[in-house]
Amino acid sequence: MSPLSPLPAHTAPPPGRATDFVRPLALASLLVGALLLGWFVLQALIAVALVDSAGWRQLALLAHEYELPPSVMWLLMHPVAASVWLAMSCLPSLLSSWGLLQRRAWGLWSYIALLLGTAVANFVALWWMDSVLAQVVARVTDAALLHELQVQRGVFSLTLLGTCVLFAALQGWLAWRLLQPDIRRHF
Repeated sequence: MSPLSPLPAHTAPPPGRATDFVRPLALASLLVGALLLGWFVLQALIAVALVDSAGWRQLALLAHEYELPPSVMWLLMHPVAASVWLAMSCLPSLLSSWGLLQRRAWGLWSYIALLLGTAVANFVALWWMDSVLAQVVARVTDAALLHELQVQRGVFSLTLLGTCVLFAALQGWLAWRLLQPDIRRHF
C-alpha cells in the first residue's frame, strides 16, 4: 500500500475576487436586456404584418363583443405600439447594465433603482393580470365552469404572488449586496 499524497495547500483567492460577481451580473443583465429588446422588436415587426389581417380584426371584434377590460382592448388595438413600448422599456436596463459593467457610479445606482423599481412593477403587473382575469371570469354564467375558473384564477394569482415575493426578496438582497462597501469601493 502506497502512502497517500499530501493534499494541496489551500490558497485564498486574491482580494476582491471572491466577491466579484458584478461583472458576470452586468454581462448577464446586458445579454438578457439585448435579447428582450430583440424579441420585442421582432414582435413589433410581426404585429405590423398581422394587425391588418382578417384574423386579428376578428380577434379584436370578439374582444369588443365580450367587453374585455379597456387595457386589454388597447393592447389588441395597438399591438405595434405596445411592442415598441416594451422594446423601449429595455433601454434603461441596457444602459444601466453597461454602466455597471464599466464600473461607473451611475451604473451602480441606476441598476439598484431598476432592481427596486422592477420589484414594485412585478406587483403592479400581478394586480393588472388578476383584475383582468376577475373581469373575464365574472362574465361566465355556467355555475360549474365559474367555480372551476375561480379556483384556477386563485391558484394562478397565488402562484404569481409567491413569485413576486420571491423575486422582490432576491432583488432586495441583490440591491443590499451591491451597496456593501466591498462592492461600492470599485465604483
